[in-house]
Amino acid sequence: MFLSAKTPLLAVDIGSNSIKVAQLGGSANKYELLALGVMPLDPEAVVDGVVKDEDHVADALSRLIKAEKINTPYAVASVAGEAVIIKKIQVPQMPPDELEETIKKEAEQYIPFDIDDVRIDYHPLGKAGGVTETADEEEEKDEILLVAVQNEIIDSRTEVLSRAGLKPVIVDLDTFAIVNALAISKNINELGVVALIDLGASFTHVNIIIDGVSSFTRDIPIGGNMCTQLLMSKFDAEYEEAEDMKKGVLPTDIDKPDVVEVIVEAFESAIDEINKSFEFISTTSNVQVEHIFLTGGGALLHGVDGLVADRLGVSAEIFDPMQNIKISRKNFDRENINRMGPLAMVALGLSTRRFDYF
Repeated sequence: MFLSAKTPLLAVDIGSNSIKVAQLGGSANKYELLALGVMPLDPEAVVDGVVKDEDHVADALSRLIKAEKINTPYAVASVAGEAVIIKKIQVPQMPPDELEETIKKEAEQYIPFDIDDVRIDYHPLGKAGGVTETADEEEEKDEILLVAVQNEIIDSRTEVLSRAGLKPVIVDLDTFAIVNALAISKNINELGVVALIDLGASFTHVNIIIDGVSSFTRDIPIGGNMCTQLLMSKFDAEYEEAEDMKKGVLPTDIDKPDVVEVIVEAFESAIDEINKSFEFISTTSNVQVEHIFLTGGGALLHGVDGLVADRLGVSAEIFDPMQNIKISRKNFDRENINRMGPLAMVALGLSTRRFDYF
């Protein structure tokens, strides 16, 4: 089949605790929800972004596809974590055909992995500010967004999709998918300096947007699983019991203030690292983050927006990616869909991708 912008694609977000799938029909400003579902995964099935138990994850994805009655075989997935490198670099201005070769040669000095163990992609951002003086003359440069991903993490994703009967045609980054989800209902060019913070199970993703451009990204290896582990240790609880505590379902012999204290402690480390990111962008770009959008499973915890705003001194809100998407009341329970919003941010962002992006 010849793929085009009209080819239906299924977005698949494989997280540490669950798989999310989504499908949007229509186009910008006129999106309609066609499918949205989630399937929990066993602990340790996905570790640090790498699928460790491919059989289990593929089976869970197959069951989710069946439950949601998905009928397209073509999928778009994403990756994240420490195996993903995103860096802005500058190269001398040159024709596009020469640029590709130059990027391949230049990339090695910016990537802390063997160049043969990664896949490389790049996106021109336009003319870099200022000029560089060479021996002969001033040299104008272009700014390039360089992306490198270890083969292992991509291969683990595509293998799972293939086992579930899907054909992976696009592999994106969680960080960029979240920006696409924000853009469904916000004009990111008019937001000023904002931070998108995805509170995932294994990682906290930080993306600072300045006047519509992703200017700083970071994957912090701290997430909701740390909170779960602390609750398990503090209260001698099983995994499922600790997850319930995070949702406010407490055993009769445990007091709420004690649980809240542990949850706050778990978030402090991530918040400290986020603050370092804010300080870095303030120093390097001379701007201050003006607002925070929170997403991810961690955003479902009651009061997390207030905690983040208080600790960082910046207004924060739980972002609802569903607010500008048409949702059929006949096919979906609106209340349940709204609750899933922060959890489905990556999947919804992936759902905006179309095959003609290439």
